[in-house]
Amino acid sequence: MLFYTYIKGYSLLRYLLKRKNINVVLTIELIFIILGSMIVFTAQPFNWIVTLIMFTHIAGVFWLILNPEGYYSMVNLNSPEIDSLETASAMIVIGYGVFVYSSKLLLV
Repeated sequence: MLFYTYIKGYSLLRYLLKRKNINVVLTIELIFIILGSMIVFTAQPFNWIVTLIMFTHIAGVFWLILNPEGYYSMVNLNSPEIDSLETASAMIVIGYGVFVYSSKLLLV
């Protein structure tokens, strides 16, 4: 979605990085934490890559809840580089997908 909206001239990342949309970001993070938990706690054998990704989402939620000023000041500090951040974010998500898929293949 990040890459698609960027190519189409919209910016999902810019929308999510606005302070007024904090509830949307927390809702999306909660969805990822729930899905990650379902995978981690129901899959046998243990999938450590999904666990690491789930913990990054949990850390992001704690950071956003406990120190929103620090989070948004970091975002505003890097605002001129938002285009490269948007492309990098899309590539990181694709990379995470490849890692999760390959970890599933290794477990079989």
